[in-house]
Amino acid sequence: MKVLPARSIFIGLLGIILVSCAMFPRNQFRPVEKGENWQVRLTKFASGSDLIKKGGFDHPYNFTLLKLNRILGSVYYEDRDVLGKSKRFPVFTSKVRARLLKPLQKAFAMARPDEVVDFSFILKEQVLVIFSNDFFTSGIMFIKDGKLNMVFRTINYKGVNYSEAIRQFVSDPTKRPLSNPWRLVPGPGQSLKPAPKSSFSFFQQPYYTNWLIVDLSYDFKPAPLKRGRRKIRRRPVEEELSPQGEAPRIRFERPAPSSTQRPIYRQAPTGTIDDPEVRRKLQILRELYNSGEISRATYERKKEELLSP
Repeated sequence: MKVLPARSIFIGLLGIILVSCAMFPRNQFRPVEKGENWQVRLTKFASGSDLIKKGGFDHPYNFTLLKLNRILGSVYYEDRDVLGKSKRFPVFTSKVRARLLKPLQKAFAMARPDEVVDFSFILKEQVLVIFSNDFFTSGIMFIKDGKLNMVFRTINYKGVNYSEAIRQFVSDPTKRPLSNPWRLVPGPGQSLKPAPKSSFSFFQQPYYTNWLIVDLSYDFKPAPLKRGRRKIRRRPVEEELSPQGEAPRIRFERPAPSSTQRPIYRQAPTGTIDDPEVRRKLQILRELYNSGEISRATYERKKEELLSP
């Protein structure tokens, strides 16, 4: 019996591996931005649901930071607290939004029609000052038929470091409507993805509890950003419109010293204004300023424009 040399065996095994790789194509990733405990990238799935593999998404898409911030701030999920009671929690806390807004905006502007925006992040919760828990969240986003789809692999998965979690949660989350210990809670302008009736089984649900569809035409409420315990009022957001009337861009200004912190305008000088339309616009302008969505400079400039003859 002739024994094959080790070199021939190695070449044969290598050929089998190469053929296997060709038969089972791998997902393709394009980096956008990442940090120590977060990442935003673009993914082209080679395996998964027909929708994901087929693509045909409305990409690239230009989000304004203001619109994207309001949408992310409106996403909630339901889980049980330490006492076993169901409670709603925000998926994208103000801290997460402050970190991911610009990378997500950049990703949607870069995305191709066959790519989805793939995101993941870890939140650290301090316990007894000394210890901390890591909570991992991961999912994908894409725009289809004029609506934003958010599909989560996991939300606040406890007790795993980022490098391990990013390897564990990488697959397409749109395959089956499986039960999860948590579920997304749709609000106004949002709905859960219905599952095909033929796919129902003991472990499956009539809706994808991890798949949220967001109507981009809906006017979502303001979602103030925070830095620690300080709200955006200490770090105002200013909208800038180009002369061509393009979508607003947001610039984060440095917080002013506490001694010069701006007052909150509670009344506008509308006593001598007879035009009801001007009074209405001043009221809206004042509310935008008080909620922290525009800076004092923008407030004063717009007010002067409204009051000028």
